[in-house]
Amino acid sequence: MQTSLKPFMKKLNIKLEDLRQQNLKELFKILEGLFTEFGVEFYILGAVARDAWYAKRQIGSRTTRDVDFALYVSTQEQYDEIIKRLLNRHGFSELKGIPFRLQTPFGYTIDLIPFGEISIDDAVLPDKTWDRPVFVNGFKETFEHGLVPVEVEEDSSLTFRVASLASIVLLKLIAYDDRPERRNTDPADISDIILNFFDIESEVIYEDHNDLFERNLELHEIAAVVIGREMSEILSSNEALGDRMLRILSLEKRTQQKMVEAMAVNGITLDQAERWIQLIQEGIVK
Repeated sequence: MQTSLKPFMKKLNIKLEDLRQQNLKELFKILEGLFTEFGVEFYILGAVARDAWYAKRQIGSRTTRDVDFALYVSTQEQYDEIIKRLLNRHGFSELKGIPFRLQTPFGYTIDLIPFGEISIDDAVLPDKTWDRPVFVNGFKETFEHGLVPVEVEEDSSLTFRVASLASIVLLKLIAYDDRPERRNTDPADISDIILNFFDIESEVIYEDHNDLFERNLELHEIAAVVIGREMSEILSSNEALGDRMLRILSLEKRTQQKMVEAMAVNGITLDQAERWIQLIQEGIVK
């Protein structure tokens, strides 16, 4: 797999208002203070991470009422104490039947997904009563190789990191492969990221991937290759996960074929979607 790319050192400058969630500053202040107290590192993934990137070019996207946090946690006791503190001191409440999700006092939900030393075989159990593990494949690899620090215009004291666009695609591919019946929006989200990637990351592409302009590729196709190359860096420390990603991208299973069919939305043809998957795969292996 490709492993020669530079580590992620760039920064992302945002306005919190562009993330379209009320009281995000207050939420981040509570969580950042609590995580620092417990020595827990974290990053933001999912739709809010995507919106942080999209805000760079004022790109609209599907609105969500959920903010996803990944927490690098050592023990179950440490995680439980964090949740207890949020419930007892900050007005959060639990949602029964949905693991790791809390209702905030600001009118929307957050997912606090633990990974790291707390996980066993890349899976975590919400509690002893839960009979199905929640898989966190790719969370540690994203933490190690796929994060970008964020600077907030409204408050320079806020410090957090978001998953890179390639990391978001990686995690969505894995999540869809794990639970396709529950992840029906992921394929369209992947297509949308590919469509917007070149516009958002053009400076990086011109600087680090200018060899691709020597080929007869459309800009979206160049984006797909670069996403694959960045995914290769993220996967470089986990050969087994890299092999799994290549199997997902092979489109050999019917589930994987349905995924690429679901990517063909908003004017994107099936041939285009298949081509993008092929080019992501190429970016990983070369």
